[in-house]
Formats: sequence, structure tokens, C-alpha cells
Amino acid sequence: MTHDAMLARWQQGLVTPMSSTINTFAKTDGSWWTASQGAWQRIPQTERNERLDYHHARFESGGQAKGPLGANSQWVVVS
Repeated sequence: MTHDAMLARWQQGLVTPMSSTINTFAKTDGSWWTASQGAWQRIPQTERNERLDYHHARFESGGQAKGPLGANSQWVVVS
């Protein structure tokens, strides 16, 4: 998936980043994706997706997963 497509999905509320400080992993369509050279690659392994869910829940319970922030974020639109 292109970065622009992922960004559009995020703007529609369809993407959950790992946390506000870990924005190279994001979940959409029931799967985790990782940023790689300007595009997003689906993480196909069920076990790895389950570990990412676990870690996301830990960040969220600590109040850390508030969404993507900052000028260096994968989610900032550069005009």
C-alpha cells in the first residue's frame, strides 16, 4: 500500500498506529502494516500480528497510544 493510501485511511479513522512514538507500525483492515521505503507492507504472520496487538495494548494502557504526532511523523502531510 502506498504511503498516501495509508494516510488517507488514517484520516478516515481506519488506522491505528502502534503509539504516538512508534509510527512505523499501524493496524488497518485487521492486520498490522510496517513502513518501508515510502510504502507500507502487510505483516502476514499471525503470531507476529498477535505480538503487535499485545504491545499496542500495553502502550494504550499506559496512555502512550494517543495517535501520531510531531513533525517527523509518518502521518504528517508535507505540502
